[in-house]
Amino acid sequence: MNPVYVVFDIAVVILALRSLMVLRRRAPWTSLGWTATVGYFGAAAWRYAHTGPQRDVMLAAEACFVVLAAAFVVAVVRDEPQAEPLLWPSRVGLTRAQKRR
Repeated sequence: MNPVYVVFDIAVVILALRSLMVLRRRAPWTSLGWTATVGYFGAAAWRYAHTGPQRDVMLAAEACFVVLAAAFVVAVVRDEPQAEPLLWPSRVGLTRAQKRR
């Protein structure tokens, strides 16, 4: 068990859930990315909270990582709004196109 990693992973899960609450359905690809982030860091917290090999948890974490990376790339290309500010989201921010105006 590694409690420092577990606490960090749980903190990221809480941040991701907060971002999901702020975004809701406004940015579908960004929301998918945050959902996969919850899965990835939740699996990582589980992995670091237990000892011994956990192949299924590692595979789930790797799958979630691929999904979160792809979803955030698509969200950036589509110029979806993001939850802001970064450390504790409270509102939906502007897109890059809106910021240029």
